[in-house]
Amino acid sequence: MLVVRKPKGDVWTPVMGAEVLFAPIDRPMLMRARRAARAVSIAEPDDDGTSAIDMLEEMGDAMSRALIAEGVRDWRGVCVMADESDEGAGEVLEFSADNLAMALADPVTFEAFDAAYVIPFVQREREREEPGNAFAASPNGIGAAAMPDSDTASKPAPRKRGGAATNARTSSKSRRPRPKKASGES
Repeated sequence: MLVVRKPKGDVWTPVMGAEVLFAPIDRPMLMRARRAARAVSIAEPDDDGTSAIDMLEEMGDAMSRALIAEGVRDWRGVCVMADESDEGAGEVLEFSADNLAMALADPVTFEAFDAAYVIPFVQREREREEPGNAFAASPNGIGAAAMPDSDTASKPAPRKRGGAATNARTSSKSRRPRPKKASGES
């Protein structure tokens, strides 16, 4: 049986006092983000002294940046400050790909978008992949999860000999039926 997931709709998510409309992460988005991460690893020279951990972090950031850039559909409550001193009312910043790129250039803003959108997806995927959390077992036994063991015994447990308890005695012959008394007799 082929199981197809019904796509979920876009969700407004709070991010740093604003609300951002995120599309659900799907497999094609994830594949494109992986390609973006691979492109970062290929573009970096191997002998520049970058450690493997730094390279993994850069690839993870590239993947998150690609997912965020593709997943953000709109926002509300995002402003750009009127001047450099962070004083003044600020101006409403309309959503566009360029404005999103400008917002993601700030590391604090990028981390907030990552924490609100990408990290919850990764955590759900990890929980789903943990042993025992796979899809339900199929009736023909070929599903991702093992069929549960039966909780009923297929045969009685073997009798143990030499235990402290003994069987209760039963009479060896059947009870004889007694004749019924007629009414009025004692």
